[in-house]
Amino acid sequence: MPPRGRAIRCKSGSGAFSQSASPGFPLLSLTRSATTILQYCIVLTTDNAPITYSQLTIHHSQSSISPLVENNKIKVAHVIRVFSYGGAEVLLREIFASRTFQQQVISDLFILDHKKLGLLPQVEGNIRKAYYYRITTVKFLLEYIKFLRHIAKGDYDIVHMHLPVAGWMGIVAKLFTGKKTKFIYSEHNLVTHYSKYNYNLSGLTYSYFDAVIYVSHEVGEVIKEQQKGRFFKTKKAVTILNGIDTEKFNNSNKLEQRNDKLTVGLVARFRPQKRVDRWAEVAAEVKKLSDKFSFLMVGDGPSDNLLRERMAELGLKENVDIQLPGQQTDTFAQYKQIDIFLLTSDFEGLPLALLEAMSCGCVPVVSDVGGIRQLDFDGFGYKFHTFNAKGIAMQIVEYLDKDKWACEGKKSRQFVEQNFSLHKQVEEILDLYREMLR
Repeated sequence: MPPRGRAIRCKSGSGAFSQSASPGFPLLSLTRSATTILQYCIVLTTDNAPITYSQLTIHHSQSSISPLVENNKIKVAHVIRVFSYGGAEVLLREIFASRTFQQQVISDLFILDHKKLGLLPQVEGNIRKAYYYRITTVKFLLEYIKFLRHIAKGDYDIVHMHLPVAGWMGIVAKLFTGKKTKFIYSEHNLVTHYSKYNYNLSGLTYSYFDAVIYVSHEVGEVIKEQQKGRFFKTKKAVTILNGIDTEKFNNSNKLEQRNDKLTVGLVARFRPQKRVDRWAEVAAEVKKLSDKFSFLMVGDGPSDNLLRERMAELGLKENVDIQLPGQQTDTFAQYKQIDIFLLTSDFEGLPLALLEAMSCGCVPVVSDVGGIRQLDFDGFGYKFHTFNAKGIAMQIVEYLDKDKWACEGKKSRQFVEQNFSLHKQVEEILDLYREMLR
């Protein structure tokens, strides 16, 4: 395992996904005395020689500046809880890969974990440095101080935080950066579905962000409903819809690839909100109705054991192919195998995996929750308001009609092409950066 609190320079190699969970964190009380202690401790550092870990070369944070640096670029610190497979994490990877973003931004990545780094090799050459911290260990306070110190000494124009833990832990760095550094937070989910501590800590810290990005209209509407006094109060809020690279996720030969069986699939992190137990129940009902279906699930996470237990109960162990993210480096290859993308979530922001699957021509069969509600499936796909495994299975079986499946798959891709461009999302993020720095 690599040493903690260091900067990582990507050299070569392909990425892999890793399991993710979201344990709780101690809350650092920002009283006057605690602030004084942090101001004193912020000067602490470690001095370690470079070592090699996997296919990454890891350097101490004082390492020389990368050739990426240009004086006219915006210097941004991106903070995220983990960097393994998940919607927000994959989206960040795609933004880093955008040529437009690279031309205008110097990106450093701060990961508040030392294990879940599966996507890190995939941002090779697209960021300047990456840091990780052993925040979930008994050395929490020292690791947290190192994180704050790196942000404070980085002289960033923007600190961009993604997801709640990164938000309420990252905003403390504002005490040490001065007014010139702007703090932006991206909200990817419906806050009413967060755990109690994430909900409350997010609500208390929102007013300190210089701007908040909502990834869907539904996410923004929920925030407005929760606002009371300073709780979830925003200085500036903008909606920037998630986008994907439709050229990258383009399976133009999908119709020719279809065989006698249809594959019902899911690519996701198996969080409780995904309700993978319900996914298994639908698969069991489909299996009862027809033997012309196969099932593929790509992911892992906290609900992995629940999924396997439920499949065993339903007699599906031999019927569902579960592929762990650690064994996968290319989600496009998985979408090419999927004909029907089944999502049974209790709540969602605007799921990136769904947009990627649709861009690849997969027909969506999804729960009508969160940001999915804003997606107007006109003449394609199926959204269910209440969960009924048998009813959903009957809808899926209808796609054995090859013409129906082909037509709706084509419409799915057209919908994403017209409405969810990664280029548009990147341009809107850059516009916000420039506006905040005026």
